[in-house]
Amino acid sequence: MLCVVDNYPVVRGNILNCLLVYNASHTISADPATVIREALSKVLAYYFPFAGWLRNKEDGELEVDCTGEGALFFEAMADDNLSVLGDFDYHNPAFGKLLYSLTLNTPIHDLHLLVVQVTRFTCGGFVVGLSLDHTICDGRGAGQFFKAFADMARGEVKPSLEPIWNRELLKPEDLICLQFYYFESMHPPPIVEETVQSSIIVNAETISNMKQYIMEECKESCSTFDVIAGLVWLARTKDFHVPYMENVMVIFAVDTRRSFDPPLPKGYYGNVIGNACASDNVQDLLNGSLLRATMIIKKSKVCLKENIRATTTTRPSAVGVNVKPENIVALSDLR
Repeated sequence: MLCVVDNYPVVRGNILNCLLVYNASHTISADPATVIREALSKVLAYYFPFAGWLRNKEDGELEVDCTGEGALFFEAMADDNLSVLGDFDYHNPAFGKLLYSLTLNTPIHDLHLLVVQVTRFTCGGFVVGLSLDHTICDGRGAGQFFKAFADMARGEVKPSLEPIWNRELLKPEDLICLQFYYFESMHPPPIVEETVQSSIIVNAETISNMKQYIMEECKESCSTFDVIAGLVWLARTKDFHVPYMENVMVIFAVDTRRSFDPPLPKGYYGNVIGNACASDNVQDLLNGSLLRATMIIKKSKVCLKENIRATTTTRPSAVGVNVKPENIVALSDLR
C-alpha cells in the first residue's frame, strides 16, 4: 500500500533523476558495471518495492505491485573521456544520454520504479545515472537509497540504515495537513518565445555573509535555503517588473519528518513532504530587501510544521491563491 502523501498530485508519477560521476581509479581493477549490477541486485532485497510496478486501485489511488521483476539496468560505453561533459555546475545537453528515460506520455503503470545506467568513458571514469519514481520516496528517501546502494557496492553485507516501508504509519487518522493550490483568477500566462536553462553559482562565502547580515539585523538565524530562496524570489520579482500593487508567491516542498509526535522511525523512506507557501505584496517585498524575503520564507516553513496535525482531512486541502500564475515561482532544494 501507499500512503496519502505518496498519492499527492505533484508526487505521483514524477521522476527523481541523479547522475553520480567517478574519475578513473588506479587502485581498483573491477569492472564498474559488473560491481554496480551486483550491488543493485543486493540492495533490491531490502528495497524490494523498487522492483515492482505501480497500479491503480478501484478508488483511483496508486499502490505498488511487488512483482519482483527487478529494476531496469543499462550499460553503455562512450567514445570519449569525462572531460567532454564539461563543468557539472552547468547544464549540458549530453547529460541526457547518461540516463535512459521514458517518454513523457508513458502511462504511469508502465513506468519502471528504478532505472540504473552505467556509462564508461575511455579515460576509465564512469557515470552512474539513477532514476527513481517519486511515488515511492521523497528526496531524503532517495538519498537513503543511494547510500544503501553504495554500501552494497563497497561490499557491505547489509545497508547501514535498515529501510522501513510501513506506509501505514501515515494513516488518514494521523491528521496530516496537506495543501495544494488553485488560482482564484485563472488566465493564460504570457507566452515566452525563448527560454534558457542556466546555472548561477553562489559561493560559500557569499552565503555566509548573507546569513550573517540576517542575524545582525533581526537576531534570528536562517538556513542556507532560506537566504538563497529569498535572494531568488527578490531577483525574479525585480527582473519580471511585477507591478507594485500585485502579489508574488514562492512555493517549495518541506520535509516534515521531525514534525510528528511520536516521530517517524529512522529508515522510513516514503514521502513526508508538505508544500510551504510564502507570499507578499511586491512593493512591501522590494522595500524590505533580502531580510524581509528571507524571514517570510522561514516563517512559512514554521507555519506548515505547526499545522501538520491541525486538520482531519484525508485528502490534500485546496487553498485559494489570489496571485497570478506568472507571479508564482516554485523552488526545490536538491543538495
